[in-house]
Amino acid sequence: MRLEDRITRRRRRGGTRRRLVRDLNALDPTAHPEEPTGRGPTLERILDHLDPVFDGDLPPDAHVHGPKGVGKSAVVATLFEHLASALPSQQSVIHTTTRTAGTPTTSFAYVDSRDASTEFALLHAALDALCDEPVPSQGVGVEALRERLTARVAHDEHAVVAVDHVGEPETYPAATAVETLSSVSPHVSVLTVGREPRSDAGEGGAADGTTDATGATDAASIAVPAYERHSLVDILVARASDGVTRNALPHEATREVAEWADGDAHDALSALYGAATLAAADGADALDTEYVCAGIDAVPDDGCSLGRVFALPESRQRVLQSFVALGDEETASVSAATENIAASPRVSLSPATIRRVLYELSDLGIVRRVSDCDSTDGPGRPATRPIPNFSTLAFRGLDDAER
Repeated sequence: MRLEDRITRRRRRGGTRRRLVRDLNALDPTAHPEEPTGRGPTLERILDHLDPVFDGDLPPDAHVHGPKGVGKSAVVATLFEHLASALPSQQSVIHTTTRTAGTPTTSFAYVDSRDASTEFALLHAALDALCDEPVPSQGVGVEALRERLTARVAHDEHAVVAVDHVGEPETYPAATAVETLSSVSPHVSVLTVGREPRSDAGEGGAADGTTDATGATDAASIAVPAYERHSLVDILVARASDGVTRNALPHEATREVAEWADGDAHDALSALYGAATLAAADGADALDTEYVCAGIDAVPDDGCSLGRVFALPESRQRVLQSFVALGDEETASVSAATENIAASPRVSLSPATIRRVLYELSDLGIVRRVSDCDSTDGPGRPATRPIPNFSTLAFRGLDDAER
């Protein structure tokens, strides 16, 4: 065979080589599918609570809670999106001269408190979600937003507002979200979503709030348990079928990730996302045990969710981008990490500010500080080594995808 023929044959073989990754976004642990898997009972319980809206009544406040990675946000965000499309609001009703007062209509709004962490931002996000026209964010104050929201929700128009991720270090408690929105109008019902149950929420999963002797109404409590292993396997298989090529993820590897994740879909997807980035970089054809184990090892025990990381202000994200790019020697202490981050072209902050940011991120649980008794980070003080409290493999991949 001539040399040209040999080269041509190899070029053709390379051109038909199977690519491992179809769409890495399908494995994104911060993204929610349009149809959540394995959460039928939870969906029904939330619908049972919201059932009064179908008769024109306003449901009481409620609180959905459960540990990280159990699909709370996926279910609530998807459900409210569908309800907002399926049920007409007052703005879409065509008024005629023969129309009489009838059943009030209901609008639905979903707000992520990670993106609306102040009273102004919460009111603005709720109003923006309930209105067809954009709501200005400059030149208006809190009271102006309250007045506009009060006018938007009248006696013949109800609103149910879901406020997600309450009770986190960067957000406010569920009770604060309820108080802020309920004080605008008696025609607003609030569904909060967080990890911990509300201290004033009635347990037992009742669809109605309970009223005590003082007349205060408790919020109904809807608990979401961790995924069963078989349900988590189904989620991983469904996401992997869109994310990687057929048979690229062996069933044994899927079961191993599901068993390790212990019902946490966020951690399971973070491990798979990290494994896929490594395998794709190596030009591998499958997510073998080597890559899956590396993906698992990159996810810290009791780590924070990547959604919290990407909700940080841009300046803090730039600090983290530079931080995760450093080697172990460059982050041997807070001082060393500060010095090396300050040298990065991505960061324009002073060393003093960077140091403060690292301590703030540690207080938020996004960075961990590990004590090192063999050295000091100042006079008479044991050194602490900062380490990321999230999957750096998944963070780097998602960060590169966003840029």
